[in-house]
Amino acid sequence: MENSAIAKEIASEIINRKVYSRFDYILNHILVFLTIITSSFAGFAQLFDYKDANVIAAVAATPAFILLLQKTFKWEQRGEWHWDYRRRLIAIYREMRDQGLPSEEASKKLNQLEEQLAGSFPGLNTQASKEE
Repeated sequence: MENSAIAKEIASEIINRKVYSRFDYILNHILVFLTIITSSFAGFAQLFDYKDANVIAAVAATPAFILLLQKTFKWEQRGEWHWDYRRRLIAIYREMRDQGLPSEEASKKLNQLEEQLAGSFPGLNTQASKEE
């Protein structure tokens, strides 16, 4: 495989998509964990005789806020989108490396991939579409 501009671009995008997907995945799981912890706080406050009503109220409101954030920003779907994009980029990169796909063809495949995925990124208050 030649060390072409398109190969460098694809390799860079593969790394970027891995970073983005991991960030979204980890953030989503941290928020789920926080939702579980904060949703049980009121019960534990009663169990351990914690009486600060302001703190209990603030923590009790946290799960709803976190769920609203997750539903709005869709970190899980965004992570899956980045991971899917990354897998497709890797396939093009492997074709270049292992099957001698010319740079011109790789560029065309990358353009097709971007056209396929256009508009499918999970946005605010929109459903994510799954391209097959």
